Amino acid sequence: MSSSLRRILASRANGARSLGPSTPQGKQRSSQNAVRHGLLARCVVMEKESLESFEALLTQHLDSLQPVDGVEFGMIEEMVSSYWRMRRAWAIETRMLEDAANSQAESDPVGSIAAAFTSLAASPALALMHRYETRLHLVYQRSLHNLLLLRALAVPNEPSPISEHPAGAACVDSPTHQPTALSQT
Repeated sequence: MSSSLRRILASRANGARSLGPSTPQGKQRSSQNAVRHGLLARCVVMEKESLESFEALLTQHLDSLQPVDGVEFGMIEEMVSSYWRMRRAWAIETRMLEDAANSQAESDPVGSIAAAFTSLAASPALALMHRYETRLHLVYQRSLHNLLLLRALAVPNEPSPISEHPAGAACVDSPTHQPTALSQT
């Protein structure tokens, strides 16, 4: 086993023993470790949207998926960006339906929503929103798939360092091994 693989395994073992920060200040500081520069938030979050909510969403994804390098971090940023925009599309669609329902003469709430949907379905706006939502969902799913694929490919297909034995050692320790005249010389 190479020394770099040993170092990686030792680092993972040490990290697994870590309990993390214990004070509230340490927890707050460490929760921002993955938020490197906020550039993504400035590109994705609109002025009237909550920057704190976006950062909380990013932190949730980072805590859940725990990127190990910049490539994985970028994939998670892409996922969070598409998820944030998808939530925005849902809010826009809801507002469109509410506005159209409020303009209906129907007194029945379900009837006014149905009439609003019918009028929106006749225009290209609702179809455009659904295409937009579908594209964002696919971006999210593709990024997640690529992240998982990258992790699967990054795992070396090598034996565990615990199971490594010097050549021939397995035969000597084997209870079925019987010494022969050749092995005694």
